[in-house]
Amino acid sequence: MGEESAPANPRVTRFARKGARRWRLGLVWLAMAAALGVAFGYDALAGHHPQSLDQQVAAIANQVRCPSCQDETADHSATETAAAVRATIRQRLLAGQSQGEIEAYLESRYGPGILLRPPAGGLTGLVWLLPVGAAVAAIAGLAVAFRRWRPAPAAPLSDKERALLDRARRG
Repeated sequence: MGEESAPANPRVTRFARKGARRWRLGLVWLAMAAALGVAFGYDALAGHHPQSLDQQVAAIANQVRCPSCQDETADHSATETAAAVRATIRQRLLAGQSQGEIEAYLESRYGPGILLRPPAGGLTGLVWLLPVGAAVAAIAGLAVAFRRWRPAPAAPLSDKERALLDRARRG
């Protein structure tokens, strides 16, 4: 009566534990994905509030290099050329142009080096995507390695070993 009965089939309990482990692992991945989605969503929504004209000019000028001093943005530089760039940005915003149109105009007037943000196409796009691909490959490699390092399941106990274990438990 005080004796614990052994499961009828040890394989069934092993598969049940394996299923529960996968379920918990899936929940962990789901929680991480949800947290990442919330973080990216918040970041994306935080930047879409209406801005004043001065804020818009500063935001665009902060992405543009000063034409006369290469180490500063047009927003932070005090030179006359930077002031002219800011005035051009202001005039074009008042005319209803978008940030992309203004950046294209400045690039056509001052050359491709005027923009601090490199274009996302061609070789530059590869430079931006390569680290992401490497990170995904590293995570996949770690997942495969961790699965291989998992200890093999123990062989089920024979009737003799189970009887010996029961006697040891009882004292």
